This record gives sequence, structure tokens and C-alpha cells, in this order.
Amino acid sequence: MSKIKILIIEDEPIIALKLKHILMELDYETYGIANNRCNTLKLLEEKNENPDLILMDIYLQGSTTGIMLAKELKETLLPNVPVIFLTANSELSTIKEASQTMAYGYVIKPYKKSYLLAAIEVALEKSNEDNKKSLDLAAVKNINKSLEQKFFLDNETKSKTVKLKYGYLFDKENNILYYGDEPVKLTTKELAIISILCNKPGQNVTQEQMEYLVWQDEPAGYAAFRSILFRLRNKVHKDLITSQNNSEYRIELLNIDKY
Repeated sequence: MSKIKILIIEDEPIIALKLKHILMELDYETYGIANNRCNTLKLLEEKNENPDLILMDIYLQGSTTGIMLAKELKETLLPNVPVIFLTANSELSTIKEASQTMAYGYVIKPYKKSYLLAAIEVALEKSNEDNKKSLDLAAVKNINKSLEQKFFLDNETKSKTVKLKYGYLFDKENNILYYGDEPVKLTTKELAIISILCNKPGQNVTQEQMEYLVWQDEPAGYAAFRSILFRLRNKVHKDLITSQNNSEYRIELLNIDKY
């Protein structure tokens, strides 16, 4: 089993080396040592993996404090990596400011080895729990979205064809779009968009609804959806699929009745 890798961000070289020695005694691996924002970002760029935890001094070299750097890393490169602050300042105002970064612990200098060990183990355990909850919540949200969209499909009418404007007809049973008597050559995803729109003929369907139905495992995002829609619109009449604010779409019926 690989050792826990801990990144040390400390502007005092002697303290940083002492901390590295202590981590080795506690059977952790030092991911690296940095003394300011620039060196931290450079170190992270050079590595092929992320650290498991960060020990962050609140006061660093340069204009960026440890609190500012922790907030930046949380919002960009390392959103799921726990941070423990190291500081000689035990003032409540400093601790309160640091807490806004969602820190997983504080160790006041000078610190005992046992205190540091306890802080690291608690932070790792709490971070693992939080990350698991976050993944579980994301999974539940995705399942709920999929169920909503399946319900959306289940509410379609029993009609097997949809007569559209400009000489088009969609065969719902065989999933074929016709122009006159000739089938229109469409890709699987292009047909999926036509099918979704024809299951709500004459009604607006949101881009999000279509994304979850066309890319059921993972939403494709704005760019991929727009690319498919662009190619589809080039294969049919330009006004067959209309849009509202580029977020809702509707396929145009010959009349309000479905055949």
C-alpha cells in the first residue's frame, strides 16, 4: 500500500526540513516542499499526481498568504485535497479567516509530533468522508435527472407518426425521419434529437433535457450539443427546428394534431 503523500508549504527552510523529518518518522511521504505561491504551482505542475494532504503555513513569502493560496487551490487545482494550517498566530480573527477556506485542521507552532499526527489522521478521515458524500450526491442527482427524462419519454402519446412542416414525417416506431418518401440520412445522435422533439411535438424542450437523454451516462455540455444540432439543421429545412434563447427547442408540426 502506497504511503500518504503530504505537500509542505512553509517559508522557513529549517522548519520545513524539520517537518519533513517528522513526517518520515510518522511513516508519511513528503510530496514536496514549497515556500510561496509560485513555487507551489510550479511543483504541482511538475508532478504527475496530486498530494493527499497539504500542510500550509499561513504566512508565506510574497504577497500571497497561505489562506489566499489555500482558497485558490481549493477553487482550481486541488478541490478535494484537505489543508491543515500551520501557524504561530493563535488569534481568533486569523483562525476565523482561515476557516473560510474549509480547512481540515490547525496546528499551532511549536507543535508536538503527537498533535501533528492526530491532526493529519483526522483531516484524512474527514476528507475521505466528505469526498464520498460528494460523489454519492452527484450520483443521486444524475440518477434523478435520468429518471425525470425517462418519465418525460414515457408520457409520449401512442401515435406512431408525427407529421411535420415542410414535407417531413417522423416514424416513431422505426425511428426514421422522412422527407416525402425518402428517409433522411442522420447519425444516431441526430436521430435522437429528432425523436426527443417529436415526443413533445409543438412544445419547447430544454437543451438540458435533450443532453440527459442523448448522453445518458454523462451530460455532453453546451459545445457538443450545439455541434450535433448544427449538423442536424444543415440536413433538414432551416426552420424545421426552432429555438428560443438558444436554450429551448421545438420541432414544427404541419398542424397541432399528430397522426
